[in-house]
Amino acid sequence: MFKHLPIILSALIFMGSTATLQAQTIAERTAAKDAIWAKELAIYKARAETGLDYYIANASPNYIGWPPGIPAPSPLSQLKENQNRITIPNAEKLALVFDDLAMHGNTAVIYYNTHRTMLPNGTAVDQRYHICHVWIKDEDGDWKIMGAMGRLESE
Repeated sequence: MFKHLPIILSALIFMGSTATLQAQTIAERTAAKDAIWAKELAIYKARAETGLDYYIANASPNYIGWPPGIPAPSPLSQLKENQNRITIPNAEKLALVFDDLAMHGNTAVIYYNTHRTMLPNGTAVDQRYHICHVWIKDEDGDWKIMGAMGRLESE
């Protein structure tokens, strides 16, 4: 039994050291959450004021998103095309609530929900959405959105 102990201990030490290579410290996770959440808030603020420019500027070239009501995911080129359809400035009103963030290496997934009380055209509504965005940290240390999905919770 004790004959294999050095091998077992070596394997455990190796597994532990490789696991810590992927894990983030609390400070790293907090910094990522703060940076990404600030960008999420800015995306919605800018959407009503200037359209999708800020969102597009913070998107990875490999971006694919699946907004509510759209039958399939679409690439960044479609997001850029949608920019032409947005009236700016507009009257949209949203409240965002952070739910959670998962992180592994240079990839983070943020979960939050929104409560929209006014459509861009000024119509009052009571719409709630669940949102999930995948962010990647690029070579410059900047977070870029790579994947997006939203779904209507209630209306």
